[in-house]
Amino acid sequence: MKVLYFGDPRAALGLIESTEYQVKLCGLVHGRSGGEGAQKLASTIRNGPYHDLPRWQLPNLNDPSIVQAISQTKPDLIVSVFFPRLIPQTILDLAPGINVHPSDLPKWRGPDPSFWVISQRESETAISIHSLTAKLDEGDIIYKERVKVRPRESGGALAVRLERQSAQLMVDYLQRLSQTPKWRSQLVGIPQTGETTWAPLMEPDDLEVDWGLTANRVDAFVRAAAPDPCAFSGLGHELMIIHRGRVAHLSRPMNGQEQSLVPVGQALIDEERCLIRCGEGFYQLDEVTIGRRRVRGVQLAQLLGGLLTR
Repeated sequence: MKVLYFGDPRAALGLIESTEYQVKLCGLVHGRSGGEGAQKLASTIRNGPYHDLPRWQLPNLNDPSIVQAISQTKPDLIVSVFFPRLIPQTILDLAPGINVHPSDLPKWRGPDPSFWVISQRESETAISIHSLTAKLDEGDIIYKERVKVRPRESGGALAVRLERQSAQLMVDYLQRLSQTPKWRSQLVGIPQTGETTWAPLMEPDDLEVDWGLTANRVDAFVRAAAPDPCAFSGLGHELMIIHRGRVAHLSRPMNGQEQSLVPVGQALIDEERCLIRCGEGFYQLDEVTIGRRRVRGVQLAQLLGGLLTR
């Protein structure tokens, strides 16, 4: 089985290093210059039997000369793992293709599913292997593996975990596929069903906290944006970057009249904790950057102790 590979170095490295099955790379189109495994992949190719492997670094796949060069690899199968661009039909016509996507398709098509899974407080997601088409994440589902979201997991942590699992899942799937005599018949998938949702990449300016949300939703939004670029808000006259926090439980419950005295978005000091009033409940700031100073919750409470004390 000759594989034309697009994307992340981890799965490419796994394919090169595995000797248990008959999968051979015939061409490698890098999705990015860096990333986990990139240096090891470059060294492995340079010093091993793949030293003359045709390689391209994010080429223009609509350039006829590039298409012609790639077509000369004569692949049996096209494999995509986190390739950051759509692969045009002129390339897909060379061979059947499969892609791996870190979501429960058709939920969260697009570049940043982990942010949306966390921000929407979902307890489970999936990794989907689907047929590769010229449209984004729309191909028939060939294989799917469920993944539990860990308690308090951030969007960044989930993304890293899903990327690693997705790369390994693709390697394992190709191993099983190569051991099937009529492997092409296994590439027939099932059309995606259910509601389609999209997972666009969030720009840093879109990550301002809406304190009118419930504390639970604020907590999910902050975790989804962490550890980079992080959610933000204003506090006094300063910009506040929120690294960590949680839903707060007050040391002494407030009645409705007391709570109404604290406007939504207002800071409240409660037993050396800095809390923010939400549309429903309170959110505790555990670690933030104010201006250029990164501080933890107790330090922040000391800095802001004059705002409102209980």
